[in-house]
Order: sequence, then structure tokens, then C-alpha cells
Amino acid sequence: MNTNFQPQESTSIKTVCGRELGSTFRAIKLARDERHNFHIVYRTFSDEFIYSFCNPFLDTSSEHVYRIISEEEAKAIFMPLLSPENARELFSTAQAPAMQVHY
Repeated sequence: MNTNFQPQESTSIKTVCGRELGSTFRAIKLARDERHNFHIVYRTFSDEFIYSFCNPFLDTSSEHVYRIISEEEAKAIFMPLLSPENARELFSTAQAPAMQVHY
């Protein structure tokens, strides 16, 4: 057993409005669109959506901008990019497929 364990320092997310968030979220989704842009959304336990965007082929800065967006904005960005299962994990109002119950 390793007795020299040193905890790693964690990085928090800081939004453009100055709000700082820890590293625990209700859901996190990363999606890539057809232009190789990466979109990431964090859903907090208080149902806020934190959004960031980057294009690794064009971005020269290592700093990402995080901003709070509405659920409607998050749906407009992510619903076309996510599978139905991933959408259900992120959005509580996403349509779930009908299930048949057999008795």
C-alpha cells in the first residue's frame, strides 16, 4: 500500500460573470459538430448550465471561456449533437422512448 499519497490539486471552473464552480456536476457532455468544434456543457445540481466552446485546430489560447446559459440554449446546441440516451442524461425534459410493460 502506498503510504505517500498526496492529493492532487483540483481546478475549478470560473464563468465570465465571476462565479466559481467545483468539480462535481449532475451531468457533463462533450460533443463535436461537423466543423470539428467542441461544445461542452456542465449541468449543476441546481439545474444551471455552464457552456464552453473551442476549436482545437484554430484556438491558440489555452484559456476557455465558461458562461451560464439557459436550458433552452443548451437544448438548441446539444439536442442535434447527442444521442437520445445522452440527451436524457443531460435534460430532464428530453423525450424518453416509450416502453412496453409485459405482465
